[in-house]
Formats: sequence, structure tokens, C-alpha cells
Amino acid sequence: MCMDVRAVQVDGYKLRVTTWGSGSPHTVLLPGLSADGRSLAPQIRAIRRQRGSTHVIDLPGFAHRPALMRKDATFRNLARYVGAVVDQLGVRRAVFLGHSLGGGVALHLALERPDLVEGLVLIAPAALGRSLHWIYKLYCIPLVGRALLRPQPSVSVPFLRHFLVGSARRNDMHFLNMLARHGSTSRDRAVSARAIVWANQPTWWRKLVLYVVPGGEQLGFAVGDRLSELGDVPTLVLWGNEDRVICAADAHRLRDHSSTEVHVARGIGHMLPLEAAGWTNAHITRFLGSLRQPLLRAA
Repeated sequence: MCMDVRAVQVDGYKLRVTTWGSGSPHTVLLPGLSADGRSLAPQIRAIRRQRGSTHVIDLPGFAHRPALMRKDATFRNLARYVGAVVDQLGVRRAVFLGHSLGGGVALHLALERPDLVEGLVLIAPAALGRSLHWIYKLYCIPLVGRALLRPQPSVSVPFLRHFLVGSARRNDMHFLNMLARHGSTSRDRAVSARAIVWANQPTWWRKLVLYVVPGGEQLGFAVGDRLSELGDVPTLVLWGNEDRVICAADAHRLRDHSSTEVHVARGIGHMLPLEAAGWTNAHITRFLGSLRQPLLRAA
């Protein structure tokens, strides 16, 4: 299947779009913070085997210059950029799959542009609650955050083992070394990630909650109180029960949504798409099939 890579311009920024296939149905994948398509590679391969088009969208600064500016880096703006790209691609409706930051952007898009969203696949998504890892507090302190969110040649194996990966793969050195090689030395990517963190902090008078009370990190962009607005959008939520970045307990906010199914993998951390690729892909392919089978029969 041929691959097409293009840069789509929105408000002076360039977003990289990688597409496989042609025609409908469409699936749009949104990687996490500072990540690219490699973090969703098993899912991309699985979805490509199905009929239609598969698109991966990299946010401004993550693949093309210029870096994202703080004033433009709110979740609402990121969702608007993604929506504008999808419009330029000529896609009328799609299933949006997002991991971590990408899941939060997909949620915001579903609330702001429901006309575009056929369904949602949310993998350990941001924007549901108040349970980011404590290190996020440090990211929000200007001088400390600037130092921590600098370009690095690789992510250290101890950091991966203790914070990003669950017990099922924690001692798999081949897997950990593969993840470590995913690190980026791009200054623009680091600056864009920092802009997203700083742009989505709570308002100044609520920062006491951020720094003193456990949780509170997502107060500036959480949409938990708006989930009823999703209506009957079919939604699949996947999480690892040992996620130390965004707690799987946030999934309970979607359990009462009539069109949502939630699945939690045991022994898996925040890198669920890679840690448990087979389990993740099985749920995704079944979910997409259940959405699209009636359309295929009608065709």
C-alpha cells in the first residue's frame, strides 16, 4: 500500500500528514506528547490492513518547523488545527484514535467538531481527570520545566522502567532499548512540547491546587464535566492498570456513557500501544469492524 507524506499548513504552522490507502472509511491517528507515528506503529499496521484510508497527523513543531508557540498551544487550538487538516484532506467523517496527549486532543475535537467524528479510540487519554504524574508539576515551573523538557538523544532505560512501562515488560531489555531509541534531539519538538505543557496550566488562582494538592494537573484542560455532550459517539477506551503517567482510574468517568466500552490491561503502563500491541490491536480492529460493518453491507 502506497504511503503519501505531505505538509498541511494551518495558521502559519505545518502539520505532517502520513496517509496510507484511499477513500473512506477514514481513521486518523494522533500520537502523544513529543511522540510520532513510531509510538503507534502496531496500530497503524493493523488499521492499514482494513479497507479505507489511514492518516497519522503530527502536531506543529513535532515534525516540521516552526515550533509551536505557547499562545497557540491550548488543547482547544490543537483540536482546531487537527480539524482544519482533516478538512483540507477532504475527509468528512473519521474515527479518531489518540494516545495520551493525542487522546485529549481527540476528545476536544469531538466536543468542538462533532460533525467530523464517527467514533473515538482513546488510549490512556489526557483531559479526563486530575491524575497526571507528579513530574508534570515540575514541567509547569518555568526554569525547571525548561531544563526537563530540553532535547535529549534518548530516554533513559531507568526512566522507562520506573515511569512508562508496566511490570509485564519492565525487564524486557530488548523492548526497553527499542523505546529508548524513540527519543528525539529536535529542539522544535522539545519547544513545542514545553509550549503545550505551559499553555494548558490552570489559571493563576488555581495553581495552589496544582502544587499543593495531589492531582489538579489537568484542571486547565479537563473535559470531564462535558462528557454528556459526546452524545452517542461510539467510544473505545483502553488503558494499562499500571499507568504511572495518567491513572487508569480516569476511565471511570466514561463508564456511564452509553456508547462507551472500557478495557484495562493488567501489568501494562503508559506505553500500552507498544507494551501490549496484540491486545490493543484486537480491541481496535473489533471496534472498527463493529462500526463499519453496517456501512459495508449497505454498499
